[in-house]
Amino acid sequence: MGTDKVVHILMYATFAFLCIWGYRSQYIANGKTYRTKALLLATVISILYGGITELMQEYLVPTRTGDWFDFISDCIGTLLGISVFGIFFRKKK
Repeated sequence: MGTDKVVHILMYATFAFLCIWGYRSQYIANGKTYRTKALLLATVISILYGGITELMQEYLVPTRTGDWFDFISDCIGTLLGISVFGIFFRKKK
């Protein structure tokens, strides 16, 4: 795995973590349904952003190309960021 893929993973892990971070007080206070919706929304936003970015690089920027492996790295980073958030803000029983 190249360093550019690691950078994509770390960037999108941070991005996804920050997307869900905005919901943290509601995430902690509300029920499981809200937590699931918040996690799903942050995941979808982050993955769509990664996909749109790769498409824009492919079709709108002459000096750049979109890359499926970059998009896969974005998705892995998203799942990592969401997972880290879930570990830190796990509902205590």
